[in-house]
Amino acid sequence: MDNTFDKIYYPEGELIAGVDESGVSDIAGPLVAACVILPKIEDIKKHNLKIFEINDSKKVPEKYRDKHIGVIYDVALAIGIGEVTAPEIDILGKQASTRLAMARAVMACRDPGERKTIPDFILYDAADFGTLPLKIKQKGIPGGDEKSLCIAAASLVAKAWRDSIMLKLHERFPQYGWLNNKGYPCENHFKGLDQNGVIEGVHRIKRWPFISNNKETEGKTVWNKRRRLWRQRTEARYIKEAAGPVTKSKNP
Repeated sequence: MDNTFDKIYYPEGELIAGVDESGVSDIAGPLVAACVILPKIEDIKKHNLKIFEINDSKKVPEKYRDKHIGVIYDVALAIGIGEVTAPEIDILGKQASTRLAMARAVMACRDPGERKTIPDFILYDAADFGTLPLKIKQKGIPGGDEKSLCIAAASLVAKAWRDSIMLKLHERFPQYGWLNNKGYPCENHFKGLDQNGVIEGVHRIKRWPFISNNKETEGKTVWNKRRRLWRQRTEARYIKEAAGPVTKSKNP
């Protein structure tokens, strides 16, 4: 991938930003968005950006991701990160949370000297969440992380940032397997929930699978049973934590 697609939008301004998110489908951890402004006149081959013969971050093997991220930080004019916490997602829902994370990423953009940098035009990976709540010209591109170099760069930065957060959370709560699933709703994550319940402030407890999903067509009995188990495990843990460590009294 090179900047051929992005050049279509160069007349829109000097600073063209790509924005993408990571973690929108997960049930633990924050939703993270990144904003990346790449130089318009960058010589792709000169700066080894030929490594961008990739699509979005999900298609980049993890062992190559650090190399890609290093190149992005070397050549980017500015980068910004926006996070929306699990409790915020519970209140706002997925679509509004995505818009908020992306808006925060744009407004957090800083150049290498840490000076605030506002783009003239934004390209973002389009989904069904509407436009970004910013007074900046913008364009949603369906499948943008497979077309636009700056969106693909943002996809990688957001993914790497969120993964680092989930790895730190894994150190605190290894029972959920976030080292491997990064908060995705998979069976290994569910097993941790079965045994330990939820972690308030980390799990998105008002999202599926913690609440009923109207789109479910099968397995309702199984999921209802599992939700009850998670509530029981969580309550039991809270009671244990409130009681504090058990100490044996000594006879006088």
